[in-house]
Amino acid sequence: MGLAAIVLSGDFGSATAEDPVAAAESAAEAAAATPEGKKYEDEVATAFSRDQGKSIQSCAREVKRPELSDFNVFVRVSAVGQVEEALVKPSTNLAACLQGKLKAWKLSAPPHADSWVSVNVRLKTK
Repeated sequence: MGLAAIVLSGDFGSATAEDPVAAAESAAEAAAATPEGKKYEDEVATAFSRDQGKSIQSCAREVKRPELSDFNVFVRVSAVGQVEEALVKPSTNLAACLQGKLKAWKLSAPPHADSWVSVNVRLKTK
């Protein structure tokens, strides 16, 4: 099965800080509201397209009956660019598989330590 991921960055609606995903979403939106945060979010979206396509394809092979629904990824990036935490919304089986692989992902340093960044992953079958 061939998959292509279309990655969009941007605002995904309002969220409350009552659960970890909502808190990450809110923090990512706040960070992206600044010029430097938006620039970094765009850099991460480009890096995601470049770096994570094989991981998505690997997950599509690994999980039984992969759910090919679009999802959002939220990553908390350390001062040195290491992904410290990754969350997904909604948590489909494919998204959950990818979530487990993202802690090994290394990015450029963010504008601020422990920055949350969002990536909208849109899956298309070829």
